[in-house]
Amino acid sequence: MGVTKAMSPFLSFIYGQNMRRVITICWCLLAVIIGWFGSAHAGDIQVRETTQHTTRGPLVVKAFLAAGQGLHPAIIVLHGSQGLEKYRGFYERHATQLAQAGFDTYVLNYYNEQDVACSKTVETRRANFSRRIGDWSQMVSDVVTEVLAQGHKARPVGIVGFSQGGFLGTSVASRDKRIAALVVYYGGIPAQRRAGGKHPITHMPPLLELHGDADAVVPIEKGKELVELTRSLGQAAEMVVYPGAGHGFNRSAATDAEQRTLEFFQARLMGKR
Repeated sequence: MGVTKAMSPFLSFIYGQNMRRVITICWCLLAVIIGWFGSAHAGDIQVRETTQHTTRGPLVVKAFLAAGQGLHPAIIVLHGSQGLEKYRGFYERHATQLAQAGFDTYVLNYYNEQDVACSKTVETRRANFSRRIGDWSQMVSDVVTEVLAQGHKARPVGIVGFSQGGFLGTSVASRDKRIAALVVYYGGIPAQRRAGGKHPITHMPPLLELHGDADAVVPIEKGKELVELTRSLGQAAEMVVYPGAGHGFNRSAATDAEQRTLEFFQARLMGKR
């Protein structure tokens, strides 16, 4: 009894150390399992790249398809005036986030070789946009037709466009009533579709416009005009202004904008409030 009592503190210490090791090991295993499960879940997204032959020429479409059976709401992603390749990682990361949230997301590379050649300067980009907006708008609508043909039931479709892609998205959404929601990052109304023009905008879907108040490329007034027009046509339109942000957002503004984009599409295309 005396020896046992003398050894008790020592044995208790050893026992406590072993239990702490066991607990630590268990937590590590749990973290590995959770990490594996999250990776496996993300891996359920299917990524496919195809060339679609539209009525206005071939167009490369990279699809980020959500996991799970059945039809998912669809989102079209439209790049800016410098083309897809320069910021491909940004657009595809955005598409991956949307796919992980349950949207089939399609990144469109709507430039051909001539468009890429015209993307070198601001002046040539703007001139090319004026020349090509009609063709690009039809190409995007052709992709929407293909997306909707993939199921037996109609599903809601949204567009998110960045800069020039926002102007293009506005053009498409104003003429294609199958577009149920539009998100525009630092964009506005295409000059060809302004009031008093040959083809003024008379329809718009619900809109979320995201803009920096220090944008020197597309002044914030352009975004405000788009919001006011959408409201005048009887649709809901929200504008979020990021103080000090220019044409393109810093990390904190971009994170906030991406979350707002997700919540907007969830509300408009999934009915989540």
